[in-house]
Amino acid sequence: MKKSILVLAAVILVVAGGSAEAAHLITSSDIQDGTIQGQDIHRSTITMSKLTSSVQKAIKDGSKLRVQNGAQGPAGPAGPGGPKGDKGDKGDKGNKGDTGATGPQGSLFNYEVDNGTDWALSNMPMALANTGKAYEDAGIVVDLGPASSFSGITKGGSAGLVDNVWITDGAGAFAPGLHQLSDPVDFTYGSDNGDGTFNMFTGAHAGQNLTHAQIQSDYAGYEAYAWVGVTSNGSASVTGHVSSVNGTPLSADVTLNSTTASISG
Repeated sequence: MKKSILVLAAVILVVAGGSAEAAHLITSSDIQDGTIQGQDIHRSTITMSKLTSSVQKAIKDGSKLRVQNGAQGPAGPAGPGGPKGDKGDKGDKGNKGDTGATGPQGSLFNYEVDNGTDWALSNMPMALANTGKAYEDAGIVVDLGPASSFSGITKGGSAGLVDNVWITDGAGAFAPGLHQLSDPVDFTYGSDNGDGTFNMFTGAHAGQNLTHAQIQSDYAGYEAYAWVGVTSNGSASVTGHVSSVNGTPLSADVTLNSTTASISG
């Protein structure tokens, strides 16, 4: 296409000069590529009618004619950001993860003291003043795990230690606080008979002796705790040391006398 334009330009230049001697036709073979530049062609000397139909169509269609070996222009400025897209649909719910491993038994424990008027549960050592009510106790409360797996209580430490089972059908079995003995007890507990049964003091089985299997069945879904410590008539001095409960190592000293009921760790 470039050669066609150059041939046409050459013809016009010859005619415009009026020279009879240049009447012969100059063809593309007479012109070396690149020898005629834009500055050699006078403005408006080549009109649309002088161009081939294909070149006219390209111009009318708005096509850009590529300049051979032309330098690339600088990049234009960035356009404005487009509007924020619509929020996508919510993804499908993921599969439920595997159940984690059961934690070790005996990982939770509290201290407990009773002075015959009040009893208290705490996560730190404590003492209550003797109230002369002919009863005192002090011990440590250890989480044994689900009641459905309850298999009794084993204890290590000094001679004379006693134990009870506590069942968490009420928060009092594990929630620290100070309580009056006159208030209703909101959890089930019973003392160890030493023969594989427990004499239940509260709850639906109050006054009954339950085996391990009966506790497992009747209290399935609850947590079982062991209370291990010493008791007193409120005037005698009694001491003890708890070193383990169901294999969980501990270190708690209990003291009952005419002035205080205390436990230290």
